[in-house]
Amino acid sequence: MSDEVVLDASVALDWLLPGPGSAAALTFMRLGARRIAPDLIFAEFASAATKFVRRGLTSKADARAAVERLPRLIDQVASLGDLAGPAYDLATSRGFSAYDSLYLALALRRGLRLVTADAKLARRAADVGFSAHVHLLTPES
Repeated sequence: MSDEVVLDASVALDWLLPGPGSAAALTFMRLGARRIAPDLIFAEFASAATKFVRRGLTSKADARAAVERLPRLIDQVASLGDLAGPAYDLATSRGFSAYDSLYLALALRRGLRLVTADAKLARRAADVGFSAHVHLLTPES
């Protein structure tokens, strides 16, 4: 895998908040790849952290700390403005969600792999011929 990856919110969540994918995310992060993400990651992460609190999976304080920590752990943030057109094309032509398309458009534009813990996204990528651009983070990977 490249020294740079596009990181999506699912891996960031597993990395910073306790859950079944946390061990795999921690192991992956220790590899030290440079992490790039569209700025959407911060809104998605905050939304998911809120759901964790509401479901009793973490405390407000721990979720808040994770939300505040995430920006310091992303090495480069890409603007959504430059990705909106290519993401729209991916969403409408290949059936990805608009949000997933933003991460994938960034990976394709930079020639990097998108690292995700989202099995549905990885399956869709494989179905449309993009499996080489998506790395599904699992406990075995």
